[in-house]
Amino acid sequence: MKFYHGYWRGIPPPRQLAWVAALVLLLPAGCQSYHSRPLTPGAVAQALKIPPWRQLRVAVEKTSAEQFPKTMLAPSQAITPNRAAALALILNPSLRALRDAHGEASAQLLQSGILTNPQLTASAGLVTGGYRTDTFSPYGIGVSWNLRQLIDRQARISSARYQFQQVDLEVAWREWQTAEAARLAVYAIAAAKAQLREARRAQRELGRTYQLARRASTLGLVTLFDLGLALHANQRVEALVLTSRQRLQRSAADLARVMGLPPGTVFTLSHSVRLPATARLPNVAQLEQTVASRRLDLLALRMGYQSQQEQLRAAVLRQFPSVNIGFEQASDVNNVHRTGFAVSIDLPIFDRNQGRIAQARATRQTLYDHYMARVFSARSDIGQAVVNIRSLRRRIRQAQSTVGKYDDLASRARQGLQAHSLDIGAYADAVEQRERARIRLLQLQYQLAQNLIALELASGDDFFTKRAPPTEVFNHRGETP
Repeated sequence: MKFYHGYWRGIPPPRQLAWVAALVLLLPAGCQSYHSRPLTPGAVAQALKIPPWRQLRVAVEKTSAEQFPKTMLAPSQAITPNRAAALALILNPSLRALRDAHGEASAQLLQSGILTNPQLTASAGLVTGGYRTDTFSPYGIGVSWNLRQLIDRQARISSARYQFQQVDLEVAWREWQTAEAARLAVYAIAAAKAQLREARRAQRELGRTYQLARRASTLGLVTLFDLGLALHANQRVEALVLTSRQRLQRSAADLARVMGLPPGTVFTLSHSVRLPATARLPNVAQLEQTVASRRLDLLALRMGYQSQQEQLRAAVLRQFPSVNIGFEQASDVNNVHRTGFAVSIDLPIFDRNQGRIAQARATRQTLYDHYMARVFSARSDIGQAVVNIRSLRRRIRQAQSTVGKYDDLASRARQGLQAHSLDIGAYADAVEQRERARIRLLQLQYQLAQNLIALELASGDDFFTKRAPPTEVFNHRGETP
């Protein structure tokens, strides 16, 4: 050590400064470099390109091999609620952008544990005037470092770790919301297809009835009033067909959007997709009591609250004064060399970090109240969904009974028309009412599916999805299944 110290003292000051400058310039040699990534039309097309089926199977396997088996995305299959959810998790551009927050949180966690760099100071002077006999050019080299960062380092790391977990939970919550939206869109398509099928059947039947009424009217066998009734019923059913077709197109567009597919994608629905006619509810009291431990957004809020707890602890720890320690090697004009150290301490007379502490404490209180309000809202949503489901079950039973009665009425009306004991206008009205009752039943069943999925989202429990039968895949436009 004495040898190196004497060797350093024997080097002229200008050369010492040159060595220090070279060392400072060489330190960033291992740093990362910048690469531009412009938003060109080609980049947009590549990012939004739908990957081939083989890549989709691999991606689903990586997402959740247990929930989404790798064979479920074979092109020969039809779309099902679960398969739509799997594709939405892979293809939805919003989810891909949201997952980038994971990298940001990971970078923040990495940054929180990195200590600040020490400070290197160097100075040199030249004797340019006065009595210069036996004088030397003075120089000074020193290194200093702030010790206060060690005090709150663990609190900062813990805060960043909780924030990292919060981001992951928020991404998972958004993924589950997207998956549930895809499942609901499949049920919307199933309901719209069933309504369109019923409306078309009534259109064909009432169309034939109206044509028959027109021919009978020319022969004077049907009154003008009955002909008007048949025409009115036929026109209302035609309007119902157009409305059902528009609803089907809108449902397909909604499913394409949530799955990240281009507009106009043609979906092939599996025959196993059925709208629920009833539902067996889980223990509602248990759902309300355990919702905070299941819902991913509530778990994310808990992680955010814990992160703020650590930030408050770090703010309190930063009340301790800033302490800088340094070491110095210097020489004066008389060629007297000295080696020493220095300590500087901030006196916490005015700024004791009270502002940051108050801000961190207020933020923690806000997060606390927000979490309590979200839990209350979740329990209220559970209660509302349960009330709706129970009401819909009763209404569906009533609608099923009504459909049976209208089926019987339409059958009797047909028999009466064939026996010439009933006018054609009454028969057309009976057929229209029967089809409206069937469509109303389908609408109630779709509302039941909506509220079951809403209960899943509100409670964080997938009781309905687990019992739902597996169903269908899509045909991409221009691609044969």
